[in-house]
Amino acid sequence: MDSGESAAETCAREVLEETGLQVKVTRLIGIYTNPHFIIEYADGNRWQIVAFHFEAEVIGGEPTLNEETEALAYFSPSEIEQLDLMEHHRERIKDTFTQQQQTFIR
Repeated sequence: MDSGESAAETCAREVLEETGLQVKVTRLIGIYTNPHFIIEYADGNRWQIVAFHFEAEVIGGEPTLNEETEALAYFSPSEIEQLDLMEHHRERIKDTFTQQQQTFIR
């Protein structure tokens, strides 16, 4: 998140940078963090992630690969079940498809 940016603006910017797609954030699905899930970088820095999970609508742009993105694709819920994903990503995806309107806080 850059200084002066809202969470929704950060989401839209990151999606554009990583996929080439322009999006409009439509809702916050959930906020996720876990004190037992710490990421350690090669330089020794350790961080507890706080992830905002948004629903967004594509409003422009073209799918583009770059140094952060090696492939882009859309998947159905049943196809997602077959993907090799980290468990915390599965939780967010599952929450997305519940259609619960209240924001998940996990």
